[in-house]
Amino acid sequence: MAVKLEESKVKQAVNSLLAMFQSGELPEKAARTFINARAGYGKPSDKWSLGNRLLMLIAGTEDARGYQQWREAGRQVKKGARAFYILAPMTRKVIQKVIDPETGEEKQEEKIIVTGFRGVPVFRYEDTEGEPLPQADYSPPELPPLYEVARRFGLEVKYQPFAGQAVGAFRPGQKQVILYSHDVDVFFHELAHAVHNTIRPLKGGQHQDQEIIAETVACVLCELYGAKGYLWHGWEYIKHYAGRDPKAALKAIMAVLSEVEEVLERIFNAAGMAADKVA
Repeated sequence: MAVKLEESKVKQAVNSLLAMFQSGELPEKAARTFINARAGYGKPSDKWSLGNRLLMLIAGTEDARGYQQWREAGRQVKKGARAFYILAPMTRKVIQKVIDPETGEEKQEEKIIVTGFRGVPVFRYEDTEGEPLPQADYSPPELPPLYEVARRFGLEVKYQPFAGQAVGAFRPGQKQVILYSHDVDVFFHELAHAVHNTIRPLKGGQHQDQEIIAETVACVLCELYGAKGYLWHGWEYIKHYAGRDPKAALKAIMAVLSEVEEVLERIFNAAGMAADKVA
């Protein structure tokens, strides 16, 4: 009886979701939030520009610092390690004449302008040795609904500071869900990927059907758990993979609806079962 009730809730949520998508009457969107390091755990790269953080990620590390910065952290750059370069702005102060919008009077204002960039050598964490760095806890104050379901599927859920990448990722080989946001819909989306992977192995990269299934599941779960404001993000995401056309997006959802319902069924079955009973 409980299973039938749960299936009824899912069906109602799916139908409600499709009706909202079709009408375009979506709840007001919530601002997307990203994780920042807690006080005392920040890295120098947290203050870098997006371009420099991308250079760091391309170099194959999540923490890079200058030679002296590593010494201050109790670590030493290994002999023979090669630096890579980030760009630091060169600035100077100038005095400009501006008009006060309230009084109309002319006055002078000091302004800092960028005159160019210089290369700054930095080294990867992997190319250093010494004292271990403090481990920061980036988990949210309150864990999202269905968090235990992820564990029951053998998944490790890790929260990390946003570094200019996607807001979340599912890594099948490591059985990891990586989250760069505390927003509940991001967790639901990556959980959906992980559970979908138990139905059929997912293709590498972002494929239209996989992304539409994961985001539709996330939207349904947001409806069921009362997470407001995220359906706008979900609809925009689905439209992106369906070529921006709302009718094509609805058609794309309908084409994968059976898999959406199977993913949801597995999630709710896991939510009501002991961990050792989940395949």
